Amino acid sequence: MMITTNQIERALRFAKPVLVEQFGPERSGDLLADMKAIYRDLEAGVPRLANGKNQMLLRIAVDALALYRVLPAGMPQDEKLALVQAFVNNWMDGQFERWIARKVWATPLLHRLYRWWWFRSANKADEPDGQRFKMVERQGNLFYGFNVTRCGIVKYLNQEGAPELAKVICRGDNHVEKYLPDNVEFKRTNVIADGAPHCDFRYYFTD
Repeated sequence: MMITTNQIERALRFAKPVLVEQFGPERSGDLLADMKAIYRDLEAGVPRLANGKNQMLLRIAVDALALYRVLPAGMPQDEKLALVQAFVNNWMDGQFERWIARKVWATPLLHRLYRWWWFRSANKADEPDGQRFKMVERQGNLFYGFNVTRCGIVKYLNQEGAPELAKVICRGDNHVEKYLPDNVEFKRTNVIADGAPHCDFRYYFTD
């Protein structure tokens, strides 16, 4: 996986409103320039992944780390993480900018087929720095469920000395619940970022 110009420009677009609100236009312009420059330092540590879905999931970790590292050193940690969370939420919303993405995610059959293809693709690649998924048996009002048994995001952020960002990124999954089919809700009780052996993603019908 290489850090592309398109990746950087998208990340800066998602970061800009967060920084402007916090620091104002002039200071945020300086921070955005610093954020753009820091990708050069991050490039060497980014795993070279071949699978497109593994690349996409790792990309959010790289982008969140780029923002995190340019925030003022004297800023309280909870405020830093709140800004990164706002950025992650913008980043997640960005995945649904196209109408076709919203349509697929909101249509039960298309959603399940897409996710099945996603998991199968990542598992087939079986990249040590990527993701691995295990589907669970459908029962009761379960729309579908799966466990993440290997998380490249957690591994990467641990290696970069910023494990605290993994939980911030995990909360982005709750943010995009609004794009699910109308009668489906998302639940999760365990995440690898908290030390659990796997993340348990479950999607339930509400009626």
